[in-house]
Amino acid sequence: MFKTGQLSRAFEIDRTSLNHYVRTGLLNPEMLDNQYHTYSFQDFVALSYIRHYRGLGFSMNEIKALTRQKDNEEKLQYCQNEMRTIDDQIRLLQLKQRFLENFMNLLRFYESYRDHPVLLMTEPYYFIKREALEDPVLKALYKQLPSNEFTAVCDQDFKVTLRPQSAQGLVLKEAWVKEFQLPLPEQAIFYPAEQRCLCAFRVGGTEFEIQLQTSLQSLYQTMEEQGVRLQREFVIYLLISKYNQADEYFDVYVDIPLKTLD
Repeated sequence: MFKTGQLSRAFEIDRTSLNHYVRTGLLNPEMLDNQYHTYSFQDFVALSYIRHYRGLGFSMNEIKALTRQKDNEEKLQYCQNEMRTIDDQIRLLQLKQRFLENFMNLLRFYESYRDHPVLLMTEPYYFIKREALEDPVLKALYKQLPSNEFTAVCDQDFKVTLRPQSAQGLVLKEAWVKEFQLPLPEQAIFYPAEQRCLCAFRVGGTEFEIQLQTSLQSLYQTMEEQGVRLQREFVIYLLISKYNQADEYFDVYVDIPLKTLD
């Protein structure tokens, strides 16, 4: 027989947790006349499995079912379901790692190429509209990404109209889809690699729109001088560098397709 203190020390579990397991029916110790609990060898083994199941991520209700089933086939089914959950969690963490690497590369680009446009071949990617997201991992990933991506339309005077784009769907590089064998819906739109103009500049304060207009005008003129013509509709990303009412500015990253020859 084991006293509460002995069981608590053996499993490094506080008395509050032990009492909770008793109240919820996971443990069934004997109640002595002095209101103290004594635990049997069976309770000892049961507690070891409760701790094991908790560590594997099972809920209290699932643990109660697992410790009351005679049929191992039912236990196998619970374990298989939890394996699928863990697989999804691993896949989500791996994708978050790729997005974090991508964000770090974006930060490096801001520092290396601010106000210095470059022509680069972009990576092929897929765009999945929000309503077409069915995979639970992609749904969870979509909810965690910032809404900092906009479709921009620039008129002849370089005034810009912005329309949120990231709020409408999820962008996945083709390399990520292949690496993690991501399930893509039939509605997924594929964008092949192409040469585009990439540039970053900083704007801020109450003159955000004016600074953005001036920076874009300078960019288009610079590229025209190099013999490169840019389209007037493109993708723009905003990164908060400093944000408060008194003093704020954003780093702006533009991804502009080239005009095709007629």
